[in-house]
Amino acid sequence: MRTNKTFRAAVCRALALGMTLAVLGTWVACSRRPSGASATPAPAAAARKWTCAMHPQVSSDKPGKCPICGMDLIPKMESASNPVSPVPTSERRVLYWYDPMKPEVHFDKPGKSPFMNMDLLPRYAEDQAAEGPALPPGFSVVRLPLERRQEIGVTTARVERRRIAGAVETNGVVAEDEGRVHAVNARFSGYIEKLYVDRTGQPVRKGQPLLAVFSPDLVATERELLLAAENVRRLSGASSPEAASDARALLEATRQRLRLWEIPDSEVARIEKTGVVARDLNLDSPVSGVVLKKEAVAGMAITAGMPLYTVADLSEVWVLADLYQSEMAVISKGDAATVSASFLPGETFQGRVDFVYPTLSEETRTVKVRLVLPNTNGLFKPGMFVRVSLAGKGREVLGIPRSALIQTGDRQIAFIEQSPGVYAPREVVAGIAGKDYVEVRSGLSEGETVVTSANFLIDSESRIGAIGAAPAGSAGQPAQSLGVKPTPGEPRP
Repeated sequence: MRTNKTFRAAVCRALALGMTLAVLGTWVACSRRPSGASATPAPAAAARKWTCAMHPQVSSDKPGKCPICGMDLIPKMESASNPVSPVPTSERRVLYWYDPMKPEVHFDKPGKSPFMNMDLLPRYAEDQAAEGPALPPGFSVVRLPLERRQEIGVTTARVERRRIAGAVETNGVVAEDEGRVHAVNARFSGYIEKLYVDRTGQPVRKGQPLLAVFSPDLVATERELLLAAENVRRLSGASSPEAASDARALLEATRQRLRLWEIPDSEVARIEKTGVVARDLNLDSPVSGVVLKKEAVAGMAITAGMPLYTVADLSEVWVLADLYQSEMAVISKGDAATVSASFLPGETFQGRVDFVYPTLSEETRTVKVRLVLPNTNGLFKPGMFVRVSLAGKGREVLGIPRSALIQTGDRQIAFIEQSPGVYAPREVVAGIAGKDYVEVRSGLSEGETVVTSANFLIDSESRIGAIGAAPAGSAGQPAQSLGVKPTPGEPRP
């Protein structure tokens, strides 16, 4: 026992002697330096580096995400004894303080995290600007393990340039062609004696009798026609040429009056040949088509110009579709259109944009476009609802799948994949929309990856994680904790 103690004492004396000699040698060397020589040069200012709080072996020249766990990288210096920052810490503006394990929860003062009991880290304005766009208000970064991603079916697509056609899907209403609608009325007063067409919707042919009218004025004019014709025959051999000429002029004036009442020339010739005055006169349909309106009733008194029937040729119809203001830029006259109807599943009909109306509806804030559609089989009826697909002008733009865009009401959001399992929300300004893709005017860059499925679930996770993200009054308490329950094993904030 005494030998061991003696040995340990000897070792200690030898170590103390060695340290004393080393210090003495250093002092002698320093004292021999010339008086003008400077002190030992300080290590050069270390370049700014970034590392992960959980994986210090990770090192990067710029801020970003940890490739192992997806956490935000924090600044470090190459020399811990002489930390040098490109911008002095006193001059840098701190936006907030955060827990590196829960970066979506912000604090307004330094301190300890209430979740993991770690030191809170500052978030500088310069760092946020270097990392890219800030998160939209009310959203946070979402981290999902591989098993969870497979469970909810997360798929992604790249943001890339592609040709997007300005296709527009909208609803339309079938209407009669205004140029093929005709009104039937009498040009004289009288009474309706008989109706040959007595139902709305009844098909008619051109020249088909619609109704019979008795008119005292018409009967009187027919009698004048017979008298004028008799007067011409009687004066044709007279010695006075002036009297014969006046008789022929009176006959021609009577014929012209009947023509102005739309009495056919054949009927005028019959009256002159037979000498029989017709009590009733038939009014014929001016076109072939369908009776849209019937105002005539048997026995009704009519006046000149009163509408009796409305007949429309429905062999060609219009489709009136509505466009929003944002869709007007891609649709113009002559564009192809496809029309489908629910009562004809699987069938489509081709048409073209015939006219874009010059006014905007104040109630719906839409503009109507008119399509011309053949209707030889009479399948489309006025007033029928149809589905319209318009093929607008396409152009080469930066685009993403339509399923990647989430409409929140006041903004459009897409989730980008920063690293496997790490998804950040990004506010996007969309442009023209095609059938499968939509234009991105701002918010995304070419080559980034966006979530195309399960993004609504990710959106819910992002909003839940953002609860309590606003600054609070003191460190150690998150900005808000509205309904946020701590996970098992974590201290309650």
